[in-house]
Amino acid sequence: MEQRANIKFCFKLGKTAQETFTSMKNVYGDQCLSRAQVFRWFARFRDGREDLEDDKRSSKPRTSRNETNIEKVSQILRSDRCVSARLIEEMTGIPKSVVHRILTENLGKKKICARFVPHSLTEE
Repeated sequence: MEQRANIKFCFKLGKTAQETFTSMKNVYGDQCLSRAQVFRWFARFRDGREDLEDDKRSSKPRTSRNETNIEKVSQILRSDRCVSARLIEEMTGIPKSVVHRILTENLGKKKICARFVPHSLTEE
């Protein structure tokens, strides 16, 4: 935030983006924002932006790891304990990384010898 304020200050002084970057590199050294970031913020201030905050981002809603998909994976696993995460992905359309998280985090499974088994093993 401090560096953004300094970029805005240099802009208000009438410096160029390159002069601003050079000055900031001298002051901040390795901790300086990248050249691209300095130029990007400089352009924002040139376009009339006044605030220093990041733009709001719309995050992708988490829909893959829901109860419906957990149940689908669970049913497939009950019918075939040797099924792979890749095959479950093909059968359900759920990304493999999400399938793996469902298996390990939601269903508490761990792959041993090509089978998904309960993570807490007993002596039996």
